[in-house]
Amino acid sequence: MRTAGQSIAIAFIIAILMVGSAVARAAGSTVFGEGAAVSCAGESSQDTPGGVSPLIVTGDFNRDGVADIAEVVSSACEPTGASFLTVLLGQRNGTFKQVASSSMVGHDPRAIVLGDFNGDGNPDLIVGDGDGSLIEFLGDGTGQLVPFGEIAHFGSVVSIAMGDFNHDGRLDLTVSDPSASSVTVLLGAGNGSFQQARSFPLPMRGIDFHVAAADFNGDGIIDLAVTNDDDASYEIMLGNGNGTFTYAPALSNVKDPNSHCPA
Repeated sequence: MRTAGQSIAIAFIIAILMVGSAVARAAGSTVFGEGAAVSCAGESSQDTPGGVSPLIVTGDFNRDGVADIAEVVSSACEPTGASFLTVLLGQRNGTFKQVASSSMVGHDPRAIVLGDFNGDGNPDLIVGDGDGSLIEFLGDGTGQLVPFGEIAHFGSVVSIAMGDFNHDGRLDLTVSDPSASSVTVLLGAGNGSFQQARSFPLPMRGIDFHVAAADFNGDGIIDLAVTNDDDASYEIMLGNGNGTFTYAPALSNVKDPNSHCPA
């Protein structure tokens, strides 16, 4: 039986993740989902019943002070089933103008995150694909997102969280890989590249878990919440400030506590 404290904690984590998703759409953080179809004329089709929206983030890609949009959509006209990254530049009258070029990002894009990963002041993007590839695109300040290449490869990618986990002033990543049933920490080098640091196991195998980054205990260090859409299970990993995390059982609610082995 769940205690009152656990119920409050569950509500808190769900609220954090819902707010995080809304903030992501507004501020350019991680948003989860799969690409929606695009017609042969290049216009987005309506979402299918029960489907999910395209991956989308916002940022000022051409540095004109107006918010722009980058989204990953799948093409109904592409025989390989590939998905593409497109940029819509915001105009001061509230409309958007699509940038001419677009880049292929994979066949099963699952997560996207925005940040300045190479320290040039321009927003960059990283897209995670279901096949495990993590592909980076660097903003050039004119609205173009130039492919940087694959920065890491996992068994699968369903979720990415971003933050400065080791307090070096550079953005780092955590990647949820359900195929390996683990979350991996990637430490940013500040030039667009990342170095794989440590991994810790997901609470249960065979389930897609998402990660969210925030300071949950108010100590000024970024922590992680790991949760899924199927039940109320979640776990909190408290940041140690050096890129490692410690499992906090008192703040977590997992079906089988023995399934987790602290990192």
